[in-house]
Amino acid sequence: MTIKNAEFIAAAAKKNQYPPAGVPEIAFAGRSNVGKSSLINLLTGRRKLAKVSQSPGKTRTINFFNIDDT
Repeated sequence: MTIKNAEFIAAAAKKNQYPPAGVPEIAFAGRSNVGKSSLINLLTGRRKLAKVSQSPGKTRTINFFNIDDT
């Protein structure tokens, strides 16, 4: 599968901030500082789509991305 378009949609700290449901979702979960954001950037071919930090525990929200307008 080739990803043609990837964009950041929203960062949500609470459930009522989530984007509307209705499209397929994939979640990346894991311990702090293991490379979840780096993996998203690698898969999408974009170096700065998901912010990457050197120190663990910086992301405090759930980040939503739209891949290929799905």
